[in-house]
Amino acid sequence: MVDDDGKKDEQGDVVEVDANGKAIEVPPNLSKKRKLTSKKLLSMVVDNASVNDAMVRSLKSWLCDKSLILLEGKLFHVRCSAHILNLIVQDGLQVIGGFIFKVRESVKYLKRSGYATQKFNQAKTQLKLKDKKKVKMDCPTRWNSTFLMIKSALEMKEVFWRLSQTDRNYKHHPTNEEWKTAEVISDCLEHFYAATNHFSGSSFPTSNVFFPDICKIKMHLSKWEKSEHEFLRLMAVPMKEKFDKYWDECSLVLVVGVVFDPRFKMQLIEYYFEKLHGSEAYEYIERVHTAMFDLFTEYEDDSSQSEMESNLEFSGSCNDKTVASRDDELSGFDAFVREGSSHIVAKKKSELEQYLEEPLFPRAEPFNVLNWWKINSAKCPTLARMARDILAVPATTVASEAAFSVGGRVIDESRVSMLPETVEALVTTKDWLPSRKRKRSVSQSEEEEVPK
Repeated sequence: MVDDDGKKDEQGDVVEVDANGKAIEVPPNLSKKRKLTSKKLLSMVVDNASVNDAMVRSLKSWLCDKSLILLEGKLFHVRCSAHILNLIVQDGLQVIGGFIFKVRESVKYLKRSGYATQKFNQAKTQLKLKDKKKVKMDCPTRWNSTFLMIKSALEMKEVFWRLSQTDRNYKHHPTNEEWKTAEVISDCLEHFYAATNHFSGSSFPTSNVFFPDICKIKMHLSKWEKSEHEFLRLMAVPMKEKFDKYWDECSLVLVVGVVFDPRFKMQLIEYYFEKLHGSEAYEYIERVHTAMFDLFTEYEDDSSQSEMESNLEFSGSCNDKTVASRDDELSGFDAFVREGSSHIVAKKKSELEQYLEEPLFPRAEPFNVLNWWKINSAKCPTLARMARDILAVPATTVASEAAFSVGGRVIDESRVSMLPETVEALVTTKDWLPSRKRKRSVSQSEEEEVPK
């Protein structure tokens, strides 16, 4: 969520709703901190569990029936980008499954054998690799930890070879061909690792920064399909299939987020879509263009309705003496002014049209997109409301999952009798009361990196 100061809010608030979609109890701090910019729900970010797909379909249908969802739910389902990347790369890593198994077994062997550890350290000293870190065991369900294990193992390639020559009990040394294959794949997966760190960042980046990462990944997958290495072509096929399966249906909200970046607008979308889709790019560009104008119309209609309600309340509270009588001699003049104003409004371009036609903001300058929209909210009030909602959509559930996983470290065997209020304080205090160091890191992260 974006607060009233134009900053992305890291604190989550839970609002309980009844069967009719009305809030039962709104946390006091929520109403004090900010006002909701729309009465409708824009999007929902979930991981890729099949049960979530069924839940999202049911919820989307229910919200559509009650007209409580924007754009008929086209932006509603947002899959966790970090989970998608994990699924994609896990498929690709099967190509070097034998190498990964051998590295894992090697690490296990070093941990349980003091003699092997001694020989391993001696080999490191002889090769002047004393300052190198140890090869750490990975978590099989987290591909980025597997990637780091592979990288560290490649740095110790010669050490493992020497260990195989001096320790007869060491049986899991990878072959030269496996080392070469792992080195090529490791270099290729650098792009995925950088994107995973970007998506999983704890500084809560806005939704406008993820689209270039997605496009670069798809471009690399297309390139690998034509690689000279057969193993890379084999790896690219299942990865690309899974990429298309997940992202083609739920990436619209991240694409729309780019439009609200005044450095790029529609131009960056056109640039990447032409590279990715060639002659079919127009169809994809038009989909985004249509979604933008349809969404703008909905927000504009909501604004008009709110203004009308406010005007009715104001007119009802006015004194009857201040209301012009029906016999007012200038009533015809009022009709003349209204008619002229309607012609002017009809010819005037909308906020969205004017925004898209204006020159792009210089890309070389330090830039904070939320602050830009805060400054320009008087000029483009409807677009500013849209930007406030769209840019706040997270691309991943990693941050929220991490927050809940803290509970497992707080409630251990010696703390099972703590009151719920105490547990809540221990879980949230560290995150909600940032240190000076964290404040500095957050302020630095507000200056977004410009995609290359």
